[in-house]
Amino acid sequence: MSDDIYVVQTLTTGPDGYPYDEIIEVAICRADIDAMTFETVYNNIVCFDPKDLGKKKLDYLTENFKMEVGEIYNGLPEPQVAKEVLDIIKGKDVACYDVRQEFGRYMICAPWDITYETSIMPSISARMPISLRCKTPDDEPEIIRKAYRRLLKKDPANVGRGRRAVDLAAMSCELMFEMRRKGKY
Repeated sequence: MSDDIYVVQTLTTGPDGYPYDEIIEVAICRADIDAMTFETVYNNIVCFDPKDLGKKKLDYLTENFKMEVGEIYNGLPEPQVAKEVLDIIKGKDVACYDVRQEFGRYMICAPWDITYETSIMPSISARMPISLRCKTPDDEPEIIRKAYRRLLKKDPANVGRGRRAVDLAAMSCELMFEMRRKGKY
């Protein structure tokens, strides 16, 4: 029996990375790579006062992820979400579609700092065709959806046209399984 891989995907308030943008939603799926099954173990929105985020970030969230202002206002405090995330992934193998985005631009920074706390696996997209890799880290959500539609036409994660962190984590798991079936992950 092998260890599980925890697939982490986030939504952020913009395309520029820390310190310009913040993580606004986090989802984690535990993937059993032998059985090629996954389950969602975490999904939460981080609370920010919409006035502090500003119109540009709110528009970005609405346009890209269909996130409503009320969801943001009713989220959990950032330190609480960061602690809950670390409690789940501490000491575990973690992966994401593009390591540069999730970990390099956000999760190695406070309050998320996963440095020395997890083992980061290669990007799920590392051995995919060039057209399905992120050209810049901020295009990750759209590239995940593109890769999923192209490689997994039958929607095995049952996410439909989902755009949220939990949908991206589920799609990333199924893409990881597909790369594993092909002997590339």
